[in-house]
Amino acid sequence: MQSWKSAEQGDSHRHEPENSTAASVVPTHEKADTSFGERVRALVASLADGTTTTTDGLRGLSDDEFDEIGRDQPAPPTGAYACFLRLIGGGAGHFLQGSDVFYPRVIGLREAAEEILSESGNPFALGTSDRVILMHQGYQFDFLRGEGPDPEVWTYGEFLAEPSRVHARFTDWLEANVLQERRAWARLVPEYEAEKRKPPSERRYYHYRHHPDGSVTDEL
Repeated sequence: MQSWKSAEQGDSHRHEPENSTAASVVPTHEKADTSFGERVRALVASLADGTTTTTDGLRGLSDDEFDEIGRDQPAPPTGAYACFLRLIGGGAGHFLQGSDVFYPRVIGLREAAEEILSESGNPFALGTSDRVILMHQGYQFDFLRGEGPDPEVWTYGEFLAEPSRVHARFTDWLEANVLQERRAWARLVPEYEAEKRKPPSERRYYHYRHHPDGSVTDEL
């Protein structure tokens, strides 16, 4: 897997797969969860604000895609993280589009994380129960650690001496990212639209999206 290693240009947009389906109904085996499942669903629903994404932009996973993610790392996706994948594992518009967190780019993240650790002198080792859930620009990754349906989230980057716990629960990590991204896109989208309406000679900045086929388009 090579796509995680190259930083995107401009505002860093991740590729959204074409063959993903919106998850409007949570599978039966996920309905047994309690508060963590309700929290994940509420946070995911709040992303459909018309700016960060729309309801149609909430892309869930097929059973085959979910199983592929499960086989990719020693620790299977369970609990709150599994609920997250079922609901928006295929992407959610602008949400986290600058990082590798959605299918298919989530495949291979543990291998990529272990390569970062090797290049950093192996400051620590990922355990068999740890699951890497996000890679940012090939130098920083977040991973789940701990037991239970809503485990801790830790982070490590090439600029850090050791990993650090950033959130006590996955749902706290999700909430923090949802709030941050919604605020950011509420500002960026209107600015981008205003800039696009200007003549090219008067524009202050551009946003470029790099596509898997190598093409580049002027879009947020």
